[in-house]
Amino acid sequence: MTLSKQANYLYLYCIDLKYYPENYNAFIQACLQRGLIAPSSLVSADEYLVGDEFLQQITFMGCSPYLKVFPDNDHDTDFCRVTIPSNSSAIEYKAGQQATAPRCPTCRKAGELPQDIIQQWQKDKKDVDIFCVHCEQSSSLYQLDWRRNAGFVQFYIRISNIFPKEAIPSQALLDWLANVTKREWKYFYV
Repeated sequence: MTLSKQANYLYLYCIDLKYYPENYNAFIQACLQRGLIAPSSLVSADEYLVGDEFLQQITFMGCSPYLKVFPDNDHDTDFCRVTIPSNSSAIEYKAGQQATAPRCPTCRKAGELPQDIIQQWQKDKKDVDIFCVHCEQSSSLYQLDWRRNAGFVQFYIRISNIFPKEAIPSQALLDWLANVTKREWKYFYV
């Protein structure tokens, strides 16, 4: 299954970039029991239809949101599905066209990154310190506040066909993920 070029995603991610569950299958079973995902996978083993309780865990904005949760045919990719990668061994940078300048975690002011910092990171995957011109503090590239428009992830849940700020994960879902993994979770849109 290939993803459409206009795909939009909601990423739920574990902020501990070194974390990967000791037992991936147990995590999937927990998501099944929670009703976040449906029992059968789609084309790939890591991709699932939304579960029966999905709409109780993700809040959609607007008065009458439309959410297509089943494909029309075997080639349809324009529907909401949940991906939980089973082999996320490396940190990835995820950003869409709406990505904006990140904020300093110390002073909370936005600042432009050096032009090539992300490209350099993609080559060597090494964290770097970013100097804030506003407060003169250094912060890890991973600690910057990407304002829910981008982020660095290793273990994550990706929900497709969710436009930026169209849907928000419930605090109960984020708390549940934190309880299952013993680590904090956040979210952003791509």
